[in-house]
Parts: sequence; structure tokens; C-alpha cells
Amino acid sequence: MPTHKDSYNRKETFIGIAVILLLALTGALIFLKQFRYDPSLFPSGMVLSITSSQPLPNEKSDQKSDQKPENTLSLENMTPMTPPETFNGENLSEKIDGKAELYLSAGFKSLTCRRFNKPGDTGSWLEVFIYDMGNIENAFAVYSVQKREGSIPLQLTSFIYKTKNALFFVHGNYYIEIISSEVSDSLMDSMLSFSGDFIKNRNIEEKAISETALFPSENLDSNSIILFSSNAFGFDKLNMVFAADYKTEKGKIKAFLSRRKNQKEAKELAVSYSDFLISLGGKSVKYESKPDNIEIIEIMNTYEFIFSNGSFLAGIHSAEDLNGAKRIVTALNKKLGENTGAR
Repeated sequence: MPTHKDSYNRKETFIGIAVILLLALTGALIFLKQFRYDPSLFPSGMVLSITSSQPLPNEKSDQKSDQKPENTLSLENMTPMTPPETFNGENLSEKIDGKAELYLSAGFKSLTCRRFNKPGDTGSWLEVFIYDMGNIENAFAVYSVQKREGSIPLQLTSFIYKTKNALFFVHGNYYIEIISSEVSDSLMDSMLSFSGDFIKNRNIEEKAISETALFPSENLDSNSIILFSSNAFGFDKLNMVFAADYKTEKGKIKAFLSRRKNQKEAKELAVSYSDFLISLGGKSVKYESKPDNIEIIEIMNTYEFIFSNGSFLAGIHSAEDLNGAKRIVTALNKKLGENTGAR
């Protein structure tokens, strides 16, 4: 007859075996996770293969040997997994899957990137992408058009936000993306640390984008402001067009504006855009008390307002609420009339 002690020993054995199996299973899952690539974690469409080992631009420095070169790409508490990579307009598509044209059309100059991991943990990593876009407007264009859903604004600089596993910002002519392999507080801390150092160490004068202040403030969703660098609203002559959403009781209304070289160009572009819409089946709409410089086109059960004011082309795009759009376009017309010389 088994004793109480024998029963207790068997119980201990079973528990020990169960613990060993659980640890083995956990280890296997961790091991597999290190090599698992989840496309949902990389919404920007980045190709994760390494295609170049060129050094960072300006990595060589005239500073003393005990000083870190200004452009060395490093992260606090992180270990480089790869050498720095650089790409230009000819080979950008090797790094960015299907996104190169967006950057190239917005004035792309170069890309520098590098991947880092936590020491001893190759499965927990992040990659830094530094795009030199030539000027702040070009940088803002790619930043704003690609803005992610569920973004959380930050205060480090004028244009910056984070998501659960990434951080995006503009600093001067640079557009920066930092994307991690997983949602992690420590990885986000490293992203924030790098971003703060990048902004502080680059001696770039903070330049405002004056067009963003030309949208009337009432009911404006300031986080919705974007810049189309080319082919705005499907019209190939419309470039460098700022657009913003207004909140109304009947939904959103999108206003737009674009600073042209002079008054003549603005007027000619307004006519060209109107003709383009009419060629697609649009019809001119008469509306009581509308300003003489504003044309309204009805197309596909929506309304397009188009006008020029000084050197600006502006209007409303694809509005369903005619009266709401009229109120916003009137305010926009007045604001631009007060600021036609602003720059």
C-alpha cells in the first residue's frame, strides 16, 4: 500500500515535469518569435532586407577623436544590428516597397537608415529612417500624407506623433520614421530619446510653414492638415496643395489652398482645374450671393468650390453640404484676402 510520502513524491514529480514542459514551450515560442515578421507592425511598407552597407553621410568629422561625430546614427541603450545604409533617388525603391514615387515626387534627396536591438535580444529591435527631403515643405508633405490612424501628438517639435510601435516627425528638411518590431515601453523610450537628441543636436532653425496658419480656425481640425506635393485631387497641374478638414453638423468638409508664383498663375490654374472637372462631367452651379471670384462645380453629387485670391488658388473639395461649404469658403476667401502678402 502506497504511503503518504510516496504519493507526495509522485505529486512532486508530476509538478516538476509540468514545469519543465511549460518552460520548454515558452522557450520555443520566444525562439520562434525572434524570426517572425508580422506585416501589420510595418504600415509604411518598408522592405526589411539589407541592400547596402555605405556609411552615413558626413560620418567623418573634423571633431576631436574623443567626440562623437554629429551625424553618427546611434540609440541610447541599443546595439547596432546592421551597418548604416544610404539610398539616393536611383535606388530608393530597393528599400521602400511601393512608396518610392511618393518621396521622389516630393523632392527626395537621400535616405539614411539603421537597425538596432536591445543587447542580447535580437527579436526586440527598431529601425531608424532619416529622409533628407530638401526643405521643410517637402518633409511635411510625406509626413502629413502618410499620417497613421490612431496617432498621438507629441510636444518635442511642431510636427511629431507616435503610434503603438512607431514615431514620426519633421525637423527642418528631415522626415524621420522610427519603427519597432513590437509594442514596448522600453523601445518607445529609446525612440523618444533618439528623437530628442536628433532635434537638439541638429543646428537647424525652426521654420514655420506659413500656409498652415491661413486656414480659418473656426471648426478646423488642425491635425488633419496635409500637403499634396503633386497630382492633388487627381489633377496633374495641382501641386503643393495644402488641405484641411472642417467639422460640421453634417460631417467633414475639406478646404484647400496653394500659393502660386503670382496672381496670374493662380487665376489660370483656377480656370484649368474648373475645366478639368467639367471635362469629367461636372456642371457649373449658380448660387445666390456667392463672391464673384468663386466658381462652384457640381460633380458626382458633391460640390467643388474654386477661386483665386492674389497669388493663392483655393477652394473646397468634394463637399456634400453646399451651405456648409459656402460658409467655410467665404471665411477662407476673406482670410486669404487679409494675408496675400504673408510669407
